[in-house]
Amino acid sequence: MHPFCMCRDGNLHSLRESANMYFVTFSATNQNLGLRERKRLQTRSSLVAAARRLTLEHGLTGFTVEQLCDEVGISRRTFFNYFPSKEDAVLGHSDEARPEELLDAFVESGRADPPVPLLEALTVLFAEFGSRMAMSREEYRTMSAVLQREPQLMARIFARAESKSQLLTELILAREGLPSDDPAARVATFVLGGLARRSLDEFFAEGNALTYAEVFRRNVEALRYLFPSAAPGLSSDVPASQNQDPA
Repeated sequence: MHPFCMCRDGNLHSLRESANMYFVTFSATNQNLGLRERKRLQTRSSLVAAARRLTLEHGLTGFTVEQLCDEVGISRRTFFNYFPSKEDAVLGHSDEARPEELLDAFVESGRADPPVPLLEALTVLFAEFGSRMAMSREEYRTMSAVLQREPQLMARIFARAESKSQLLTELILAREGLPSDDPAARVATFVLGGLARRSLDEFFAEGNALTYAEVFRRNVEALRYLFPSAAPGLSSDVPASQNQDPA
């Protein structure tokens, strides 16, 4: 993940915007969750909400895991079944398995006849992830406030973001059949990841009525406008003499 700079007013807006895509959790797609699983998800959600509230009220060092457990009504042992640390509870790092069906479909789309263009396949992938978001506008604002109060949490977010970026880069390499040192996959990850983070900020903006997928696709169209596909063959900028075979 590339480094980010704080805004001059010190409100960490650039950092928060860049990180937001990586603490969003996703809703379960299984509509037939049993009582035990629903209870587990509710407990996890309660831990995250309480951890963020306590952080805003007292600071990250102003409360203990035991106090957090008391707030939710669980034991310390139960807490560690959900999160490895207090910081992870604040960030709400997902313990869900990654959606293999989405990632497999992305790779396979490059082997279709004809292959789905890479930009369109990435757009579908990011839009589908966005459709599974399980975060309200209020939760988004709360997490932004938490990061403003405790900017040291950004180190954990960056580490997680780097892991996700590396995974996407590897998937693009596999889909396109590119060598591991080809820069195209890294550039695609960098550009589309930036659009995804910006789209999330726009999606949660006051007054927005578009879905995340609509916001993201709108930004992709802006990208297409800025960088239209170049026609195959030599550039028209190449002098005619260089396009001719030697006599």
